[in-house]
Amino acid sequence: MEQIAPRVDLSGTTNSASLRNYIFWSTLIGLFGGLFVIRVPFQLRLFDGVMVMNLVLMSLFVDLARIPKWVLFLILYLAVSGGIGIGHGTDTLTQVAKEFLGISVSLLYFCYFFQMIEDDYERAFLAYAKIAFWFAVIALPLWMGRCLYLGHYERLQGLSSEPGWFCELVLPATYWYAHQFFRFRKYGTQLAVLLVAITLSSSSLGYLGVAFGAMLLLTERKRHFIGIPFVAGGLLVLAYTTSSDFRRRADDTLLAATTQDLTGANLSTYASLSNLFITKQVFQESPIIGNGLGSHPISHARFISDLPGVEGFAEMGAADLNATEGASLALRSLSELGLIGFLGILLFIAYFRVGGGGPHGAISNAILINFVFKLERNGNYFVAEQFFFVLIYVLNYRCHKLEMTRNRTTSLTQKASHTVFHASSNQGILDGH
Repeated sequence: MEQIAPRVDLSGTTNSASLRNYIFWSTLIGLFGGLFVIRVPFQLRLFDGVMVMNLVLMSLFVDLARIPKWVLFLILYLAVSGGIGIGHGTDTLTQVAKEFLGISVSLLYFCYFFQMIEDDYERAFLAYAKIAFWFAVIALPLWMGRCLYLGHYERLQGLSSEPGWFCELVLPATYWYAHQFFRFRKYGTQLAVLLVAITLSSSSLGYLGVAFGAMLLLTERKRHFIGIPFVAGGLLVLAYTTSSDFRRRADDTLLAATTQDLTGANLSTYASLSNLFITKQVFQESPIIGNGLGSHPISHARFISDLPGVEGFAEMGAADLNATEGASLALRSLSELGLIGFLGILLFIAYFRVGGGGPHGAISNAILINFVFKLERNGNYFVAEQFFFVLIYVLNYRCHKLEMTRNRTTSLTQKASHTVFHASSNQGILDGH
């Protein structure tokens, strides 16, 4: 007799939990998959495939029509920005479509992801931190093997595409473990491994991120304020004296900035200052709204030949270094979105930040380091972890505000009960009881 295959009931507890766990862990691990990129001819990440597959699965658990109003507003704003740029001739439909679709899909994906896990952002953040630790653990033997194979010192980058990107990914976890260690003497091993890995990366931005994190840790307690400049300055001096890569970049950047000439500068300095030059030119044309979403590469092609010292980089084929993403979110947002876009980013960061030394403040500060890193050195709009951190930043703030409201209500209720009790006691005395 022919057997009929049993129907899979996705509403069942076991199947549902398995699918949710698969989506959860594939998303978290996917944040660290930046090395797995192909170009066909455009850039396609492994995580893009994960998102498409997971979006189909998440439709079983969430209402895809349920989109926060602020997300819809942001998507509309980006579409208008691109449309204005196309109308002014400073942007193209191809550039707008690429950035618009990338941002929209990535943002909506993480909105649905957190809907699926019922906004349990703490679980997501702690899982990220754990994976970041193992990401650093794996990076150490890879670094040793690479140094031995090449016969000279190489900067640590692990499974990431470059040392700076490695630091960008692990710095929030490093801050979280540092907060836990200095508050509760926990996770010392995790903190030590991450700090060693960042040190071996010889990343200037990684060192600056550690110094900024140390400042944030000190601000958690007011009595430590006086030590902030000494600790941050000491860390930077230590990095300058012990790391030749950090020292060379600092010296080249200072020299190029003062002479307004990039001749002989290192590639990192060239990438930053050349895109600063492009943004300056665009800002003179359109300071309020910029040249439109995705327009920076077009602006780069228009103005780069006017930059003093670009000839040497053009000869080596590096004149367009970081032209697609502006080498900095601050520079790119000013170039493409103008003051409105740039100030909007700063307002978002300031409004949703949680201060203080509690767990909400620690998560907020950890993600703040990532945001500052991106403003300084990474102008990509939708790298895998970008909107993961954005949504956690917002949910963490809302949870903090909700707890503050509950505590205030409880305090007022207790105070009112206390007042009623005393009033009753006094009335009893007056009545002679």
